[in-house]
Amino acid sequence: MASNSRPYWDCENSDNDINISMASKAGSLIQPLASLSMSAQERSTKTQPTVSPITFPSVSNPFAPLTLAFGDVSEKGSVFVPFKLVQGYPRMYVGKTNQGPAIEYFKETLFKSRVWDFFCLSDPTQKRHPLLLVPTVQFEKYLHIANHELDMQLAIPRGGAGQRFALTFGNFDTPRPRFLGRVNSAGALEALKGRTNELPADGLRHLTPACYRTYVDEIDKIYDSIKARDKKRKEELTRQKRMQRQKDSGRMLKRVQKYLGLRRATSHVSNNSSAVTSWDVSKIVPFKARESVRFVSVDVEAYERDTRVVTEIGLAVLDTDDIINIHPGKRGENWFPLIQAYHFRIKERSYIVNSEFVQGCPEAFDFGEMIPIKDIKKAVGKILGDNESEDRRPVIIVGHDIGQDLNYLLRIGYNPWCVPQIVDEVDTKTMFQRIQRSPNGRGLGMMCAELGIPGCHYHNAGNDAVYTLRAMITITIKRTVEGIEGKEEISTSVDEWSDGDMDDGGRPKRSSPPDGRDLRMYDGEKVTGMAP
Repeated sequence: MASNSRPYWDCENSDNDINISMASKAGSLIQPLASLSMSAQERSTKTQPTVSPITFPSVSNPFAPLTLAFGDVSEKGSVFVPFKLVQGYPRMYVGKTNQGPAIEYFKETLFKSRVWDFFCLSDPTQKRHPLLLVPTVQFEKYLHIANHELDMQLAIPRGGAGQRFALTFGNFDTPRPRFLGRVNSAGALEALKGRTNELPADGLRHLTPACYRTYVDEIDKIYDSIKARDKKRKEELTRQKRMQRQKDSGRMLKRVQKYLGLRRATSHVSNNSSAVTSWDVSKIVPFKARESVRFVSVDVEAYERDTRVVTEIGLAVLDTDDIINIHPGKRGENWFPLIQAYHFRIKERSYIVNSEFVQGCPEAFDFGEMIPIKDIKKAVGKILGDNESEDRRPVIIVGHDIGQDLNYLLRIGYNPWCVPQIVDEVDTKTMFQRIQRSPNGRGLGMMCAELGIPGCHYHNAGNDAVYTLRAMITITIKRTVEGIEGKEEISTSVDEWSDGDMDDGGRPKRSSPPDGRDLRMYDGEKVTGMAP
């Protein structure tokens, strides 16, 4: 069946390293070996399917391209194998006699004169990187060629182990993998991984609780099946996680640029960079954001001897509507006066002042308020957002090592993960690490000093919230200017920090809420909006 052709990103025209153009659809090549079962009853009634005969092509004859564009859902019944399982096959499933030659063969030929069609399935818990999958038939063809060249009998194992190599998805309307692209090199694969954050989110709300739990359990089994089996592999996984965090920090910085009008918003990745190429700090921002947002910086101070006891909350707000016609200045100092600051001290705990590990200074804020414990949640919600807020515009919550502050908010009964206005999170600690390309974070005071932002009376929640928001502005402008001047290398090459320069940072990204079982009581009242 013919289909109208549409243009898609091709990794900067790099000889079709990643090819996700439209073409005729290939037929189903094999029958499912094992289904992703969704109930105990179905598991007990299904018969074991059989494998259809396979005709293996020569290594130089790649598959006919699928009629799938980037992000399209795979056909139901398609059979996949996790690519990590493909990579780990010789170590995990080849005997000692043949293991050495098999490992070397995989290392040298996995991308040599052949292509892989990559699909992606997101982790339903959002706690792990997405699963990268390839059609099982492609791996079987690879083994067939390996056997011919090595004079071995490599095969997908039988029984339960074999089911790991033959996964099907979509039963009971659960998510199916989405097409990423066609790859023929390790470098192209690394570039393609960076696009997983652009895929549409998989809907899960229509699933019943029992179906959702079973689906999560089955996905957990897949992740468990591809865990590293030796120290070297674990070290590589650690490196990959570090790279992902570092690349995520780059995408976060791009999104801040986009929200502030310093980077063009793009609906898709193209060969044209979304970065600004001609601008200076004496001009107003070069791009108009699709919608205005409110940046709200949060800093929470707790008692040093018992962090469950929150004593101060600082909030600082920057409305992007206010900066449209004002040029930022060298460090964004022209925007600093537009920041609205709030400092709340919990009245019943005003006598608590930290002095052992950090020197607290709750009095060192000109316009602080004393708020009773019973009213603190409402006071925070009035600024950050809650169900009663009249302003429904998106909120970008900002913090320095923000995870700690988000968890502190739970202590006062305010759940930031249940506020619909909060759509994205920005961490100035990781932003600064990104522009410094440093694995080590900096404290707020040291970071501000290195950025040239004057400051005093740190560890006052109101002051820290303001300094955090100023630091975000300065870092973003600094990165934008350095990109224009060429001081920040623009590269799509594979390294631990590069995230390319072709996109706008992708969709907003939230952290995962803590497990409801870990929530503590706050003055006898359970935190609202969380699981029991």
